[in-house]
Amino acid sequence: MKDDIELSKTALRIYLYMLDKAKPMGPREIMRDLELSSPSLVYYHLKRLEEYGLVTRKDGGYVAVPGYRLKGYILIGRRLIPHLIFYSFIYFGLLLVELIGLLINIFDNEPISREFIVLIIFTLATFLLLLVEGIKHSRYIYK
Repeated sequence: MKDDIELSKTALRIYLYMLDKAKPMGPREIMRDLELSSPSLVYYHLKRLEEYGLVTRKDGGYVAVPGYRLKGYILIGRRLIPHLIFYSFIYFGLLLVELIGLLINIFDNEPISREFIVLIIFTLATFLLLLVEGIKHSRYIYK
C-alpha cells in the first residue's frame, strides 16, 4: 500500500463516487451525476487520480482502484470513514468506564470528587466534539 494520499474535495468526491459505482466511467457521466461544472474539470481530476494510481483506464473509461490509504480516512468496503469518528468511539469507551465507576460510587454511598465529575464532563465533551466533526467531514465528502 502506498503512503497516505491527500486529495482535494472534488477529486475525493470523484474517487468515492467511482469506488461506489465500481465500473468504467467517462468524465461526462461523472460530471452529470455529481453535478460538477464541466467535463474538463472532471478530466483534470481524473488525470490527477490516475497519476496517484487511484484510477486506471479500462474499457473506454476510468475505473477506481481500491486499497489505497487516503489521509484522514479508513476505507471500509467502498466507504471512507473519517478517523475522527473512530477516535470519538475511543472516548465513548472511556466515558462508559467512567460512568460505571460513577454508578459504583453512588451505589456504595461513597463520595464523588469534583475532579471525577470534571473528568466525565471532559470525556463527554471530547467524544461529542470528535463525533460531530467526523460526521461533518463525512457529509462534506459525501455531499
